[in-house]
Amino acid sequence: MSDFTIKVNPASPESLKSRSAAMIKAEEMCQSQPAWYSLSTVAEYRKKRAEGLDGFIAPPLHAGARTIYAPSRDGHQIELRIIQPLKEPKGVLLHFHAGGFVIGSCKSYDNYLLHLAKELYVTAVSVEYRLAPENPYPAAHQDALDATLFALSPAGEAALGSPLRVLAGESAGGSLAMWVVLALRDQGNDVRSKIACIMPSYPIYDMTYTPSLLRHEREAVLSREGMMRFVDAAFPDVRGEARKDGSVSSLYADLRGMPPALFLCGTEDPLVDDSVFMGCKWALAGNESEVVLVPGAWHAFTLIPAGEVTEEGLGELIRFAKKYLP
Repeated sequence: MSDFTIKVNPASPESLKSRSAAMIKAEEMCQSQPAWYSLSTVAEYRKKRAEGLDGFIAPPLHAGARTIYAPSRDGHQIELRIIQPLKEPKGVLLHFHAGGFVIGSCKSYDNYLLHLAKELYVTAVSVEYRLAPENPYPAAHQDALDATLFALSPAGEAALGSPLRVLAGESAGGSLAMWVVLALRDQGNDVRSKIACIMPSYPIYDMTYTPSLLRHEREAVLSREGMMRFVDAAFPDVRGEARKDGSVSSLYADLRGMPPALFLCGTEDPLVDDSVFMGCKWALAGNESEVVLVPGAWHAFTLIPAGEVTEEGLGELIRFAKKYLP
């Protein structure tokens, strides 16, 4: 087994009380709004989210962001949203956005990516992968891999201005980041030499569900039913035991030969078991692995501003990436 740490960060009673109050507030907001699957179309929900009409604040856009397009295997163009650091970049952080494979956009998290770009001196590049149910598995996965192969190519490196160094993503985006690095390895690439590190935050790695999701009773940003409906929408033709295939659920894949990884999750997240289980298996396969659990934090706590708990999560991402960037 390679270097492995697993820790629950310290938190004072006052901090835990504040986080619990913020989680209750988030839960009340989510329960007051119609779920994405209760509307007539998913497109209707996506529009409400983009306009800030679903209880969340409309995503602010960074005026300095630019867009280029990467080719895909089936001919469509994959939008890449690029946010530059203030100084010469150390490399590219390729980002896959959250949203259960169903909602979200590369335009959803400009402030988050701008913060990472500034702190790490990286060019943050977010991928507009195709969404379910209109484009079910493997469309999003293929887009994520094609965008990564473009970033690794001479043409992609020239267009982005520096080499790809970090893969990152949150929730479904973290699942895609994990799937991509495994797919690269399976294509014969030495991913340890190409990718400095990978940072998947609170993803799902088991599409047949871990105990923490099956037992989850709350609804702060992500509920048990919501996650299951996301998976059913994204993988409609993959059912039952077929979902345990490593090409669908990364927890069951061969994990050898992987770069260092940070598995970041909150203790109140329904997917906390996914990060703990995957972090342990990552290390058992001979890879550097850190599992960091943030007490009292819920799903998407690094993306949705919630004070000191958000800062703690961002700080962990920055600390880890700095270890592996030149």
